[in-house]
Amino acid sequence: MSFITVVIINTILISGLLLAYKSYKAKKIQTQQANSWPEVLDLIISSLQSGASISESLSTVGRVGPLCVRNQFLVFSNKVTQGERFDSALNYLKGEFSDPIADQLFESLYFASLFGSKNTIKVLRELSEYVSSDLALRGEIQIRFGWIKNSANLAALAPWLLFLILRSQENARNAYLQPVGQLIIISGVITTFIAYIWMQRIAKLPTAKRLFTLEIVNNEQN
Repeated sequence: MSFITVVIINTILISGLLLAYKSYKAKKIQTQQANSWPEVLDLIISSLQSGASISESLSTVGRVGPLCVRNQFLVFSNKVTQGERFDSALNYLKGEFSDPIADQLFESLYFASLFGSKNTIKVLRELSEYVSSDLALRGEIQIRFGWIKNSANLAALAPWLLFLILRSQENARNAYLQPVGQLIIISGVITTFIAYIWMQRIAKLPTAKRLFTLEIVNNEQN
């Protein structure tokens, strides 16, 4: 196998591994944050029931909340402590999480702080129940269709296992050393890479759309 062919194959493989690792890491963080919202909502509800203010309840999450969201709420607490406006600090959290559940939570808390709604805890409980049921449903779907994703991974790997077996034969090894054989190998690597990305996108569950994407604006500023 020529030096150029080896460089091309290694470049494609390394690029694929880096993209896969980056995607896996981002997905892991996103999944951890999504799974943490029921606990976050329960903490806020408990804090509100104990008589704490909305700002204090959110700051509590920064101290005892799930680790995957604790830093963001700590920054919120520091912003409020330093005198930053409540709506501005909430906009920071909305921008950090960029999540539809977080948007609903922060919008509800903002309007509660603005108008003093008595139904805030009830709304948060309903939101917590919805999030818990949605996470349970998604978990069940991922378990049921996990075998499809595993089959796709095996389908991408199987041709290369066969290729390694064929290379143990001298005639096949000599054939793959020819320019046409090297072209087939490069084409196969590229095709496998594209097919794998395509299969991953098909297997990805759709995410809920954000409805409250605009920044919270305090009318008192006008």
